[in-house]
Amino acid sequence: MNFLVIGAGNIGSGIALNLLEAGHSVDVADKSMDSLNRLKKINEKIRVIEFDVFEKNSYRILHDYEVILSALPGSIGMEFLRNAAITGNTVVDVSYTDQNPYELNDTAMASGTLIVPDMGFAPGLTNAIVGHLSCDLEKVNNVKIYVGGIPEKPIPPIDYTITWSVEGLIDEYTRPVHIVRNGIESQVQALSGIEKISIGNYVNMEAFYTDGLRSLIRNIKCTEMFEKTIRYPGHAEKISLLKDLGYFDRERIHGCNITAFDVSEQLFMKKLFMPDVHDVVLMRIDVSGIKSESEINRSAEMQVYYDSLRNRTAMDIVTSLPASITAEFLSKNGKIATGMVFPETLGVNDNYFNYLIGTLQKNSIKISIK
Repeated sequence: MNFLVIGAGNIGSGIALNLLEAGHSVDVADKSMDSLNRLKKINEKIRVIEFDVFEKNSYRILHDYEVILSALPGSIGMEFLRNAAITGNTVVDVSYTDQNPYELNDTAMASGTLIVPDMGFAPGLTNAIVGHLSCDLEKVNNVKIYVGGIPEKPIPPIDYTITWSVEGLIDEYTRPVHIVRNGIESQVQALSGIEKISIGNYVNMEAFYTDGLRSLIRNIKCTEMFEKTIRYPGHAEKISLLKDLGYFDRERIHGCNITAFDVSEQLFMKKLFMPDVHDVVLMRIDVSGIKSESEINRSAEMQVYYDSLRNRTAMDIVTSLPASITAEFLSKNGKIATGMVFPETLGVNDNYFNYLIGTLQKNSIKISIK
């Protein structure tokens, strides 16, 4: 099977490598020839194509592929989906766009296009697990999602290292957080709601609200639902200080053509990007509800470490694999639907979920479900 990956950044590169290792042919398209050539040096089997998201003629190449994966930055991810929605293709997307991808549902259905949006780690894998754990419950009471990528050991000054987009990281700390409380969608501040949590070898960590539920709020009806990000103790307080002092503000500084956000983004990358420091990704999902008049409690837990043999970060692995596995499943099983099919909906499908968890386990990622 020949797959096309749009975007040659960290996650797009990871998706391409996953598919190659699984025995598929992979083409990668990006506007930056430097990024494409860098990827080509990693694995010469990857074919590269120059592609401009904002150039309509670029989209002609999509018709040559059965399954397309988009790993573009969130700021331009929706532009790609809007154009891809009329092609009739199958698209798996890992971009976390500012806009709600559900607005493209009618367009995609009318053209026979299947789009699986937000199919990364969180949202993505977490959504599929929530969909699976809750699908047979007559009433869902609580959905609690805890996720985080951290250095294996705390690293000063904020006990964190950069493993993905700095812009996405700062957005996570500043974006209003959507949760469900007493059955009603509500908003809380990012970095609030701090609680202690222990997963595997990591005890007494802290977890705080961040915005990651996305489509789960619409598709899973429950009494309480939230997502929290896991960090070393004290991290939220340090980030809150920077936030309160205006270091993440996006207004132009008087007399300058830059923002405080621009400066902070560069400083974060300079001070916190430490490729020699290995990372670990933690996840716990708790779902409770009622089935046959009995209270049911279910959980899923995961701990993934840096892959030293392949020099791949844990965050790369857990974000890229759900996307590439989903693309493989859809290529083998055909277009199972049209329109926007969200990860939690796929998770209800036992064949898909077993394929997802089984393939993750073959890639040394074990998810303990109780």
